[in-house]
Amino acid sequence: MKKLVMLFTLLTALSIGGCASLQLQPADFSWPTEEVLDVSGNGVVTAKRYSVEFNIHQLLVKEFAADTLAAQSAKTVRVIRDKAGFYFVTGPKFKNVYVFGQGEGSLSLSSTLSISPEKPMEDPKFNQRNTYIELLNGSSTLQLTKGGVQQGGGK
Repeated sequence: MKKLVMLFTLLTALSIGGCASLQLQPADFSWPTEEVLDVSGNGVVTAKRYSVEFNIHQLLVKEFAADTLAAQSAKTVRVIRDKAGFYFVTGPKFKNVYVFGQGEGSLSLSSTLSISPEKPMEDPKFNQRNTYIELLNGSSTLQLTKGGVQQGGGK
C-alpha cells in the first residue's frame, strides 16, 4: 500500500510539473515600420506582410460617429505594432489613436488616445521606437504607449 501511495504521489508531481506554463522571454512583437492599409468596400484591411486582416468598419463608425460621410470616405488607415504586441491604429481625418490588444480571433480595444480633439489629423505617421510608438502629426511629435500620450520633441 505504501508503494502505491508513493507511486501515485510521484505521478501526480510529474503531471503537475508538466502543466507548468512555459514562457519564452524576452519576446518582441513590434513591426519595424507602420503599414498604410487600404480600406476595402466592406471595411476590411489587410497587412499581407504580417498576415493580419481585420474589419475596421466599427472603428470608423466610432471615430466618425457624427459624420457618416467621413466614415464611408475613409480610404486608408495606418497601423503599427509595439513590442508588447499592441496594435496602434489611426488615419487621415482621425482625432484619436486606437490601441488594440489581441483577443481570440479578434482585436479588442485597450485604449483610445485623444490626439487632436479640435481639428482632425491630416497626415499622421507612426514610427517604432524602443519604448514607445512615435506619432508624427504635422509639426508635433508625440510618444504613445498603450496607456497614454506624452509630448515629444517638436520639429
